[in-house]
Amino acid sequence: MAPENNNMPETFEQIIRSRRSVRSFTDEVPRIEAVKEITASAIYAPYASATGIPLSETRKVFVLKQNSEKMTEAVELLFSQLKKSSAKLDITLMLLPFLRKKMKGFAERLKAVSDSGIPSLKNAPYYIIVAEKKGFPPVEKQSLAHAMQNMWLTATHLGLGFQLISATGLMSKNDRFLELLGLPKGEYELDGCVIGFPSKPPETAKEFDMDKFITWVE
Repeated sequence: MAPENNNMPETFEQIIRSRRSVRSFTDEVPRIEAVKEITASAIYAPYASATGIPLSETRKVFVLKQNSEKMTEAVELLFSQLKKSSAKLDITLMLLPFLRKKMKGFAERLKAVSDSGIPSLKNAPYYIIVAEKKGFPPVEKQSLAHAMQNMWLTATHLGLGFQLISATGLMSKNDRFLELLGLPKGEYELDGCVIGFPSKPPETAKEFDMDKFITWVE
């Protein structure tokens, strides 16, 4: 499928290096064919076949459209859960002060998000949720990461912006959120993202000194 604009990376290496998190989107809605290609890439991502659960039961993808009734409710449920999680973490750090140094940064970030919300959830055209069935060995989170990466690279190739909504993982125990998706309680882990046209061009790809990251063991 042709990219959504003409200034997109062409080689696989360029796609990987151009991948960026986009937090602000325009009102323009991507073509449905692009959304289908992005979600299809999640299905083709690796999964835990060792669990013995077939892929048709293991992975489910849900696409919520901006301004729809279910999208509005999903976002409200997510923000409510963020506030509860932030409050619980504050109590935990109060009772267990030795954890403050280690968890302070995350606690502050969670508090900021629970207070102000996630802007992209209110302006991105699509919120995509991937559900991965729990099994043994318990590698559903790794499988979700593969699915998210596939969608991120596909979105980058198509000229679309992408942002992980990692807080979606908190909703795997939220009964109403699961009901909204038609999922049974306690059987799936979740992750999510938003996609759309970025409101401004992503930053230029960074260059790294590979010698600082890679050790050749001989």
